[in-house]
Amino acid sequence: MTGRLRIVAVLLTAMTAQVTVFEEIRIDGVSVELLLLVSILAGFHGGPERGAVVAFCAGLLHDSITATPMGLHALVYAPLAVATSHLEVRLARSTRPFLAVGLAVAMAVGVCATMLAGGLFGLHDVDVARLARTALVASLMSVAVAVPTSRAVCWAVTGGLPVDVDVRGSGVESRG
Repeated sequence: MTGRLRIVAVLLTAMTAQVTVFEEIRIDGVSVELLLLVSILAGFHGGPERGAVVAFCAGLLHDSITATPMGLHALVYAPLAVATSHLEVRLARSTRPFLAVGLAVAMAVGVCATMLAGGLFGLHDVDVARLARTALVASLMSVAVAVPTSRAVCWAVTGGLPVDVDVRGSGVESRG
């Protein structure tokens, strides 16, 4: 399977899971933000360019399944994937708990940015207490499903890539 088909498969699977399974599993009216999670992980595993493209497509898919203007989520997801990619490069020696906290923070930032963009375009009023509660619950729920999602996104965005040169001193390593 080519890299593009892998990405399409992961995005369509995430979209389907978002509107079926995770729509039914809610805490305080908030569900897992799977397409946002895929976007962040695409930036982490695929780098800034590939991450931005995958995140933009994920945002458009998210807009197609919700009642938001087309491009609102893509406006937030792509820059967040690029920012995550650049932070991943700077955090070379990270532990699993540190990465989990970083993912939770990135998810919270993405949820807040999406809600603020919706408020900016007049979709709803911005309530700071609700915004914080929604961001916290969505980020914690999304981190709970991050491990299998991370494996799928890594498989999709690094499939068929040549080996990377490891600048940390160990030579050449294989990704994927």
